[in-house]
Amino acid sequence: MAGITSGHNVLCCDRNRRGGIKKIWLTNTDDIVSFTVGSNHDYSAVTMASGKVFYVWEFDRGTAGFTSSATRENGSTLMDVSLEFYIPKITGVVNEKLMMLATSCGITAIIETYADDCASPAVTYLFVLGYDEIFEETAYMEFTSGEQGTGTGLQTANGTTITLTTQQGEYPREYSGAQSTIPV
Repeated sequence: MAGITSGHNVLCCDRNRRGGIKKIWLTNTDDIVSFTVGSNHDYSAVTMASGKVFYVWEFDRGTAGFTSSATRENGSTLMDVSLEFYIPKITGVVNEKLMMLATSCGITAIIETYADDCASPAVTYLFVLGYDEIFEETAYMEFTSGEQGTGTGLQTANGTTITLTTQQGEYPREYSGAQSTIPV
């Protein structure tokens, strides 16, 4: 049984923190062969099926974030993980791409946060959502909602807020491999 084996220090530079997501990569979970487990609750690499890749999904700046909420019941802990982002402008092309998300049979994401590791120059953190070492590929994310609106005024926002969710058996693992190792 695992237990507490160390404490946690908050460094001075940890108090100067940033929120939000900088970049999102999405893929079909079925296209992943495996993740390589690192030594610090991380994945150091991902292996994809032949010809399969992650796709970058762009969004309005300041609109993307993820949450992970743990609950324990009957001796089991589950993490409800949610990824949200806003795609500006409603067009047929946008809606076609949204239909890919809405009809997907399972999604895995790698996200880059704005949080950094206090190094100079700063190195940001990447996390894997929708895959873990307990449920593995069955921890995939699903399209939960795509709330779309044109607004009512000329200066009102026009776009779609996307929400992808899952339940995982552990907190999201960091992706410690270089961004250049994400197959795109």
